[in-house]
Amino acid sequence: MKQPNTLARARAYEAEHHTPSQARPVFHAVPPVGWCNDPNGWSVYQGRYHLFYQYHPYATVWGPMHWGHATTTDFLHWEDLPCALAPDTPMDEAGCYSGGAIQWKDQQLLLYTGVQPEGEDTIQQQCLALGDGRDYRKAPSPVILPEEQPAGASRKDFRDPYLFEEGGVLYALMGGRGFNGHGRLLLYANDHPEDPAHRWRFVQVMAENDGSLGSMWECPNLFTLDGRTVLVISPQFTRQAPDNRYHCGNDTAALIGSWQGPGTPFVRQADSPLDYGLDFYAPQTLLTPDGRRVMIGWMQNWDHCFPEEDAAWYGQMSLPRELFWQGDALCQRPVRELDAARRLRVQYTGQPVGESLLTLDGVRGRVLDCELQLHPEEARRFGIRFGCGEGRWAELRLDLEDGILRLDRRHAGGYHDLLELREVPLTPVGDLFKLRMVLDRYSAEFFLQDGQQVASMTLYNLPQEADGISFFAKGSCHIDLQLYDLAL
Repeated sequence: MKQPNTLARARAYEAEHHTPSQARPVFHAVPPVGWCNDPNGWSVYQGRYHLFYQYHPYATVWGPMHWGHATTTDFLHWEDLPCALAPDTPMDEAGCYSGGAIQWKDQQLLLYTGVQPEGEDTIQQQCLALGDGRDYRKAPSPVILPEEQPAGASRKDFRDPYLFEEGGVLYALMGGRGFNGHGRLLLYANDHPEDPAHRWRFVQVMAENDGSLGSMWECPNLFTLDGRTVLVISPQFTRQAPDNRYHCGNDTAALIGSWQGPGTPFVRQADSPLDYGLDFYAPQTLLTPDGRRVMIGWMQNWDHCFPEEDAAWYGQMSLPRELFWQGDALCQRPVRELDAARRLRVQYTGQPVGESLLTLDGVRGRVLDCELQLHPEEARRFGIRFGCGEGRWAELRLDLEDGILRLDRRHAGGYHDLLELREVPLTPVGDLFKLRMVLDRYSAEFFLQDGQQVASMTLYNLPQEADGISFFAKGSCHIDLQLYDLAL
């Protein structure tokens, strides 16, 4: 298939400047070069998992949006494929923005937001491309125009379609902004299965923001898990919630409720943050052939986007996570493929921890999987420092008296006055607290209380030689610990 010049240029550039594996994470997806943000088109096609992402190959800062592309069979080993989409038509001249993918007949269908200049402003419209898992042919015109929204809607905040199929009909769920400035989720359908490039029709408003959870709702996702329907959203410009569950800025949330299918109302019953850490946004989910609902997100924060001057790439994805219920709690755990890669390095049982920093033989590293069980006893505080070395470290701390979880990278070598500390409510601890810590060179992800609470952070400014790990407490406690190397 002949590639337009803009796409051919991007593919040639990334091939020439591809970052070597030793300068990338071991098992997290990153761009081959340049910048990435939101995951796109997280889906299954012809037996492989496909990850597309917002991509600017020519610099490590946000720029004209392309779609990068990678695939995997095990969620841990990633194969970079050539850039999938580039802004090379009038309908996406200002960027190919976020969207979804699905296997449709024997082809892979991409639906993305094309941004088109309009006077001194821009409009957003939904564009379609079909391909073979590597090369894609764009439809000649948009399939959903901004005019095909309820009256009073914004023409420039209408984006991020998520694709799914039900009863042989293709549907797209996307974010929009109503006349009141608040976000809402809009559902569209294609009634012409023989021709997905045919214009789609509006079905319903799935959910609306009353102003209590940010403004615009980006990057929606929809799934049913064990009888409960979940709408995933990424609200912009949230304000600090009274209970501190949601933080200021760009956040993520799961709206939990019931839904009987297209044309019926979504009944919202609860909501929950998806990540309590410093870096997580715009998640997408897919259903694996063996029935798992797996989520991946952009492990970054829009208020923390300052790469080192010599960085070859910037922006990474989270570890893919399996979603499951514990009672009414939507929980997350690392994909089981990571469990299969674990090789026990060292373990400790009944190890006391006090106020002085405690280091343990064999407990160090920047690529590892560690499980810890804390017996609080009389402890009022417990913490882990990691990435320790050269006067730098990052820290997770449990303030047990106040019920607060603290993620702190103020000592991790940052050089801007940016978001480096987050304090959120801590899942109740009780007589035993469980923590799983996964490190991969440039990131740390924490799964607390069997995944009832998850927190992520990036570690770009810590040198890889800074690999020390230490523990501290205030008051008496002891820990059991198993640290695993990863055979990858």
